[in-house]
Amino acid sequence: MNYSDLVNSVRGVACILSLRKSPDKCSGEITIAAANRDYLASVNRLDEEFVPNRPYTYYVARDTNFEALAAGCITAGTISHQYVNAGLYEAWLDIYMIPLEKDEEGNGYCIFTYEMTPRSDAEKMIKVSIQTAYSVLKTCITFRENNSFRKTLDSVVKDLRRQCDSEGCAIILTDPAERRIDIMSFDNEGTFAPVDEDVFFKPEFYDVVEKWRDIMAGSNCFIIPSEDKLTEVEKKDANWYRTLIISGVKNLVLYPLRVDDNLYGYIFATNFNPDRTHFIREVMEINSFVLSAEVENYRMRKSLEKLSRTDMLTGVLNRNAMNKKINDLDSGEVEFRHGLGVVFVDVNGLKTANDTKGHNEGDKILVNVSDKLKSVFDEKEIYRAGGDEFLIITDMEKYKFYASFEKLRSLSGVEGEPSFALGAHYDDAEMNIKKTMRIADSNMYENKAEYYGSHPNADRRTH
Repeated sequence: MNYSDLVNSVRGVACILSLRKSPDKCSGEITIAAANRDYLASVNRLDEEFVPNRPYTYYVARDTNFEALAAGCITAGTISHQYVNAGLYEAWLDIYMIPLEKDEEGNGYCIFTYEMTPRSDAEKMIKVSIQTAYSVLKTCITFRENNSFRKTLDSVVKDLRRQCDSEGCAIILTDPAERRIDIMSFDNEGTFAPVDEDVFFKPEFYDVVEKWRDIMAGSNCFIIPSEDKLTEVEKKDANWYRTLIISGVKNLVLYPLRVDDNLYGYIFATNFNPDRTHFIREVMEINSFVLSAEVENYRMRKSLEKLSRTDMLTGVLNRNAMNKKINDLDSGEVEFRHGLGVVFVDVNGLKTANDTKGHNEGDKILVNVSDKLKSVFDEKEIYRAGGDEFLIITDMEKYKFYASFEKLRSLSGVEGEPSFALGAHYDDAEMNIKKTMRIADSNMYENKAEYYGSHPNADRRTH
């Protein structure tokens, strides 16, 4: 067959892929047997003479998903179609592969063609199997029916694992600032080690996950279709390969959860049924598109919630969060297990510092004091009640509460460090938040009066 004439008859980008027969009769190398001008222009190779059967990686970066798609088309002798988000090109590709006859030497061939669009096309995206359409529709409905984001993800991940006929499926989010991963959802068939023992869920696994973006090299997914292909992972990252072997992974499909340039995490399935590879790619591709949008909304919502509850200067909770906590305790919506401990903190001499050294110096004092509070109490219990006032509301045993209070007292007024007045009260009987706050506040003002009695020049009431 004259592949050059065939490919030149195609309008648009096209080339002939060849799966070369290897001596060991395993899947061999994928090459470009022929290419038209549009294809060569798309890979910036118009200015050189075309040489048949160069490895496809001569023209584009290696892509395990592309390799699996081409090998599946040629080996099974069936048309392959995929609509993918190609991050490397910042575009969407509508890909078709059509199998051709093998040559006398046993090398396989297929026509590869695609259309590229800068944004996703809903009409092209919905051209999927009934099974895939059902899966994606169910995912969308599940998100609308459930108010709990994590419970929704649990349901979606369980369904995806079953559809992929895989042993394990998970969604993880990445936190570059904290250098950690958040296991949002994980479902398995019971063949994996317990979560607290599996290397996938160790804190140091973030170092592996951090490299996935580079390993994928802009591809829409990373797929290892069979155990004999796991060595491809070893070439890219020996540490990742080691974790896969330890966890008993034989094959893997990995999709990023991203919107534009924002990468939020990944969804992956392991030890799936290789006979369902085409369906798995299709169902994971579109579900990852939906999940990416949902995860972005979730992250934005959590960020806005944090901003609405956080004091931007000190990082502790703000007055809005404090008022909600007090109302929840007062109404009985929140209950304490041990006892109600309250500490009022008032920074001494802040007005003098602001007036004589400027507000930047005053801000430094507030940050310093808040850091001291965080070093003793959980930052989720600390609220900035006003300009120079903090409130701590905690649930712990009485002896621990007063031990922490005394530790905090020892940090006040150390030479060269800011001073702050303290007042505390503990209630393990009535658990009355407003009464406990009044007593703690009164004790704080007594301590404040003692400070200004011995430091009259720092008395803010005289300025």
